[in-house]
Amino acid sequence: MNTLDNETIELFSTNAANMARGDAQHLKTQVLPKGVNQIKDILYKDGKDASPETGNLLDIYKPEKTGESLLPVIVDFHGGGLYYGSKENNLCRDMILASQGFAVVNANYRLVPQVSFPQQLSDAISVLSWIRNHGAEYGLDAQRVCMTGDSAGQSLPYTHAPPTALQNLLPGLVCSRQDSQCMPLAGTSGMYRVEGGVHATALSYYERGYFQTPHDRIMINPYLDLDRLVVDGNIPPMLLITSFEDSLADNSLELARILQYRHKNHPLHICPKGNERALGHVFGITQAGDPAATEAQQAATDISRFFKQYI
Repeated sequence: MNTLDNETIELFSTNAANMARGDAQHLKTQVLPKGVNQIKDILYKDGKDASPETGNLLDIYKPEKTGESLLPVIVDFHGGGLYYGSKENNLCRDMILASQGFAVVNANYRLVPQVSFPQQLSDAISVLSWIRNHGAEYGLDAQRVCMTGDSAGQSLPYTHAPPTALQNLLPGLVCSRQDSQCMPLAGTSGMYRVEGGVHATALSYYERGYFQTPHDRIMINPYLDLDRLVVDGNIPPMLLITSFEDSLADNSLELARILQYRHKNHPLHICPKGNERALGHVFGITQAGDPAATEAQQAATDISRFFKQYI
């Protein structure tokens, strides 16, 4: 049961409404790529807490023409501070990735404050389980899986993708050890911190929703330290994409510093200040529907090229 105070609930509600208004224009005008098939609204989770109404749905995008019976997979989790957003926000960018030779699984997850961060991690792991158990039915190669996310959506794959970290989280998340495989990651304007850092004051308000019980905090606490997750979790190869005008650029730069110090593979792409348009937070998503937005198109290509090194 949600026991958050009304002030915190109102904070999430107000911010979500503002973000929806900000997304409305580019979603209305986006140009979707041709030659990509869509399979919409597949329920990926079983159990009493899973239904279309709870948001446990995914889409699959695949190129119309492919010479492979099973395609390598990119799993994507949308951004929105963990309390806002849906797979529809990432539709265009993910279709662009699909056009470059992937099956893209674009997945919703339950949102704060209806659930807390550990439950969202459980949803993300359920997506991987669904791919392993049902992916072949849809032409997905469960042995070639990569993961991406934008903003807060990247905190889901980043926290549970490292095999060691996932194994330590398993007892609390009730998932299968078969999901503990090393999958390369790519983050666009990633929110790698859900507490602390230069945004610590703001995050302290959101933490009330992210960690709603002592159990939530105890389960995740060891892996809120970026350095510990990189070392103890055995972080897989990562691509970090940000920009000079990204409000969360500090998250990518801090993580890149840690990855460099720990000798981990981590290409870092930083776009300079935009000449014709601002390259703000998650520009790779919000501008993907504009064919003239060359930086956003390049960001998708960079993700595709990075993943193809590992599949």
